[in-house]
Amino acid sequence: MKLLASCVLTASLLFGATGCPNKSRNDSVKLSNEGTKAYGQKQYETAIERYLKAVDAWKENHVAWYGLAGAYIGKGDWGKASDAMQSAVTVAPEQAMYQMVYGYTLYEKAIYNAREDQARRENKKPEEVQPDLTAVNFEKPAQYLAKAIELNPELWRAHYYLGRIYRDTGKSKEAAEALTKSLQSAPTAPGPWVALAEIYRQWDYTDQAIAVATQGAAIVPGDNEVSDIWYEVGMGYDDKRLDDKAIEAFTKALESRRDNHKAKFQRGQAYFRKGDFANAKKDLEDFSKSGGASVEFAKQQASKMLLDIAAKSAMQNGGGGGPAEKAEPPAGGNKKMSPEDMLEDAKKKKAAAGK
Repeated sequence: MKLLASCVLTASLLFGATGCPNKSRNDSVKLSNEGTKAYGQKQYETAIERYLKAVDAWKENHVAWYGLAGAYIGKGDWGKASDAMQSAVTVAPEQAMYQMVYGYTLYEKAIYNAREDQARRENKKPEEVQPDLTAVNFEKPAQYLAKAIELNPELWRAHYYLGRIYRDTGKSKEAAEALTKSLQSAPTAPGPWVALAEIYRQWDYTDQAIAVATQGAAIVPGDNEVSDIWYEVGMGYDDKRLDDKAIEAFTKALESRRDNHKAKFQRGQAYFRKGDFANAKKDLEDFSKSGGASVEFAKQQASKMLLDIAAKSAMQNGGGGGPAEKAEPPAGGNKKMSPEDMLEDAKKKKAAAGK
């Protein structure tokens, strides 16, 4: 999140035209400016050190509290980020951006804590678990996001995160409404476009999902940012079993970001359905080498398809028949065989032919 870049409060806004009344304030402003410079260069430790000195010199410097939260966000420390934003909101509650960022950091903190708790219970690493967000209390972050919208209805991020809270707590209708309001500002971040497309797909409103994602792909700049949106376009066409269009969209997702593993897996499946086993094999093998525990089930599916491809290829090579997808059933009747059985049968035939 481009926290400071999107809303930088200047010293003139903070103190007015009359200037700073004492040395402590002057020192605080200077230190805060140094922190903002370090933040812009992603030197988060330096930024934190300067911002902490700034608020120590003058507790009412809400710009420094805001910048301190941004630096903690850069480090992924949601607890300290939310604490800093609480101070900023306390000093300047009229600032809609502060209310929004406070709600956002509280939301991320709640998810982080839920993931840590579940990982501890299951004796896993946090990145290996997907917490049940329906059981998380998002009342406080929702409160501050709603306040931000009250102060400034055009804050698309506030609508977006409120939509995520509704989605995470099973309120799909309210989520769709909030996300639609977010998209009215034509945001150049992928999150709202992806989230609304996913909800439409869950409702089987496939055409609407494709339309939203396609519009987002045209608006969001940057290759890395647009990759997940093209993935949603591909999933919409995948739902409709329009494999050629799905493959085209998944290819664009991969052209935008080569490590979009889920797009590679879905494209491999689409190639498999089309009978293009050479491309399917390449995608599925590449996918099987990537990812972690979170995609283990998809890896199992990929392995099954690869076995099927290997079996069909073995049948073709061993039997001298036609195309692999039209291979004749094995001798011994019309009993349907699993891919594993087909592969074993083909190996036996090749061994017998070599004697």
